[in-house]
Amino acid sequence: MISITTDGGVQGLHLRFTGEHRSSMDDKATTTPDVARFNRWAATYDESVLQRWYFGPVHARMLDLLMQEAPEKPPRCIVDVGCGTGRLLRAVSVRWPEAQLIGVDPAGQMVSQADRLCPKATFKVAPAESLPLPGESADIVLSSISFHHWAEQGRGLQEIARVLRPEGLFCLADHTFRLAGLFGGKVRSRDEIRGLLMSAGLAVRRYRRLRVRCVLIAVAQKGPAGAS
Repeated sequence: MISITTDGGVQGLHLRFTGEHRSSMDDKATTTPDVARFNRWAATYDESVLQRWYFGPVHARMLDLLMQEAPEKPPRCIVDVGCGTGRLLRAVSVRWPEAQLIGVDPAGQMVSQADRLCPKATFKVAPAESLPLPGESADIVLSSISFHHWAEQGRGLQEIARVLRPEGLFCLADHTFRLAGLFGGKVRSRDEIRGLLMSAGLAVRRYRRLRVRCVLIAVAQKGPAGAS
């Protein structure tokens, strides 16, 4: 169960988790072999050379693009879907120190590490397809190199559209290297990503391709209040 409180301060809306509400879909999504692999990796995940060579540059470019697209008013709530150990949210906290930070990941051990490494944020164990957040509660949603792991990508994007406030931003970074699909992921092309975003009611505002790392970054926006 989730309750919403306001304190009238800079952050405004706060989400407070008061209990667990899980569906059978949640349980299935958090016990897959893919999730089990990340649980085993969690303790040493941040020590990997990939953090500096691969994920770090992707995160920096995502935040640069968001700084260009975000409104002048600082975001009140930022959500990272597929947050892992919270590395991206730690970088976000430097850019927007007053924002409430929420991370969601299906791997419980990753979330345990995130709790330890990023105490300023709130973390929950859940899949992208069933986000434990109220509707229209986030100004910005992020997802970095996790989209190809989602069991139901369209449903996950619909959930992101649901939790975004009107005119909120979604920044997605993921592989476009097709051979990555050999490891079980659902790697999508730029056109396929655009189509999935549009189907969820999210209009692409900007693309950026990191060719050396075979990554596409898309910044999309939810429509204004009342838009069909």
